Amino acid sequence: MESYLKIYDTLERKIVYDFRLGSGGIGDLTKFFVHLLNICIDQKIKIHYLINNIPAEKYLKLCHPKMYITPETILKSKYHIIQQPSDIANINNTDYYVVTPFAFYDSFSFDAITIPLQDVFYFTDEVKRHMILKNEKYISLHLRMGDKHLETDKRFVCCKEDSRTFHEANIFEFIEKNQDNKTILFLCDNNNYKLKLKSKYENILITDFDIGHTSFINTTELQVLNTLKEFYLLSNSEEIYIASYSGFSRMASKFKNIPIHELY
Repeated sequence: MESYLKIYDTLERKIVYDFRLGSGGIGDLTKFFVHLLNICIDQKIKIHYLINNIPAEKYLKLCHPKMYITPETILKSKYHIIQQPSDIANINNTDYYVVTPFAFYDSFSFDAITIPLQDVFYFTDEVKRHMILKNEKYISLHLRMGDKHLETDKRFVCCKEDSRTFHEANIFEFIEKNQDNKTILFLCDNNNYKLKLKSKYENILITDFDIGHTSFINTTELQVLNTLKEFYLLSNSEEIYIASYSGFSRMASKFKNIPIHELY
């Protein structure tokens, strides 16, 4: 990463990452940008992040501002849309090439992300302010139940049948095994389930944040901020245990490359 930044200003070929509202959640925003960054480092291409003024951009920012680019700059220049990763091999030195996350859905791998996210993104003070567990060591347990179970107006849910597989017995066993000697923070995208688990295991910690899927148009800016607060909490855990598949928690683990374990 450091050597790439040293030559960044001299690179002539240019790729623009275009992440808009509806492109996915925080996990998608970060994972596909870093995936593209890996490609650009390997092929010596200048990466740009297109400013779309989505709420998440206010609270999760690039460590290197020179990577940002405005829509006005693109529109007054010659540009092309990259449809698939193989198109990258054919880009020239004069034009901009715009790519959305959808181009990488079939080629992405979490294992390929080795750059710590903290070298790419940082959280603003609004995210870190008034946080619980500031000086305490803790492990996190994260359950993503899926879009089907989100407590929001179903008209705005994109994947209405998205329901993640998880085994409740594994969650119970994990808590009972660790609650006496570790501080456990439990995070979940369904508040009712979170409260239900808290009533069963009083020792676990939960947040009272009103969160929302950052990809939905009905999600408020406060919900986006709260969701990033939970992402920040996950990223500062000693370890993360995931009870179902989730790009959100996997990318949180990539912030400082902390251990992540599956319970499903």
